[in-house]
Amino acid sequence: KSLVGSEMCIRDRGFTYRTTDGIYFDTAKFKGYNKLSHQDLEALQEGARVERNPEKRNPTDFALWKFSPEGSKRQMEWDSPWGVGFPGWHLECSAMSMKFLGDQLDIHCGGTDHIDVHHTNEIAQSEAATDKPFFNFWMHGAFLIIQGGKKMAKSEGNFLTLENAFIKNDINPLAYRFAAFLTHYRKPMEYSAESIEAARNGLLHLQNQVRQVADAGVDADNAVNTEFKNKFIQAINDDLNMPRAMAVMQEMLKSNISDAEKHTTTLDFDRVLGLRLDQLDKAPALPEAVQKLIEARIKAREAKDFAASDQLRAEIETRGYQVQDTKDGMKVHKK
Repeated sequence: KSLVGSEMCIRDRGFTYRTTDGIYFDTAKFKGYNKLSHQDLEALQEGARVERNPEKRNPTDFALWKFSPEGSKRQMEWDSPWGVGFPGWHLECSAMSMKFLGDQLDIHCGGTDHIDVHHTNEIAQSEAATDKPFFNFWMHGAFLIIQGGKKMAKSEGNFLTLENAFIKNDINPLAYRFAAFLTHYRKPMEYSAESIEAARNGLLHLQNQVRQVADAGVDADNAVNTEFKNKFIQAINDDLNMPRAMAVMQEMLKSNISDAEKHTTTLDFDRVLGLRLDQLDKAPALPEAVQKLIEARIKAREAKDFAASDQLRAEIETRGYQVQDTKDGMKVHKK
C-alpha cells in the first residue's frame, strides 16, 4: 500500500473532502469515531480541541494530505495527484504500519496523551480504508512524573535524562526496570531518589534470593512449577499486571517447593521480566579490604556501636558495594 493508494481508497468511499490547504477526513461519516476515546462529540462541536479552520466541516476533522504553501519549498514535500505537499501526521503511522505489517495487527502501544486525537484518527482512517479492525488491543501507558505529582518540564529543571537520572547517580538500569514493574502501566509512576533507592534495594534482595536457590542448581528435569507458572501467566494476561506478577515471584520464592524448582521457575519467569537473573554469580568474591570492613561492621553492630556501624556502611558503599541488613544478617553485593 502507499499513501496515494490509501487516500484514494478512503476518498472513493466518500470519507474525504478538499479545502484550500489540503485533503481532510470527514469524521462525521465514520461511525464510532469516538469508540476509543469515548469523548462527547457534541461538546467538541464548540471547537475547543483543535485549531480553527473555517473550511473544516467538523472540529474533529483532520488532514490526510497538506498542500505546501505557495511560493515556498519545504524540506520534505512530494508530488501527488492532489498537488505538491506532505502527509498528515496521523496518516504516516497508518500507512507505514499497513505497508510493512499488514491491515490488521494485534497490539498498539503509546502514551495516554495519544488516545483522544492521534490514535483515534489512526483508527478512523485505517478502518475507513479497509473495513477491518485496525488493532485488536490498545495499551496506553500513563506518564512518568516527579515526586509530588509534578510533570516533567525543561522549564522546571526537572526533566529526566539518562545522564542526570542514571549515569550521574550510578544507577543500574535494571533497578529502574524493577521499579517500573511495581506500578501498573496505566497508573502514573512517580520518580524520586527514594523510589529508585527502594527499587535498587528490592532488586538486590531478589538477586540475593536467586543466588541462594541457585546453589541447588537447575532442576534435573527442567521442571517449572506449574502452579506458580499459571499464576504468573494469569497476572501477565490480566492487562499486563506486573505488580501482581512480581508478587507471584516472591510468593514462589518463599514457598515450600525445592530450591532447585525455585531456581528453574525463577529463570522461566525472567524470560518475561528480563532482569538477567540467569547472569548472577552464585557467590561473588569480595575484595579483602571490603571483607575487613564487613567484619569490622559486624563487630560494631554486636557492640551496639551504631555510629561506627553507619560509618563503616558508608565506607563499604563508597567502594561500590550495596549493604543490606536482613533478618538473616548483613548482605553485601556489588552495585
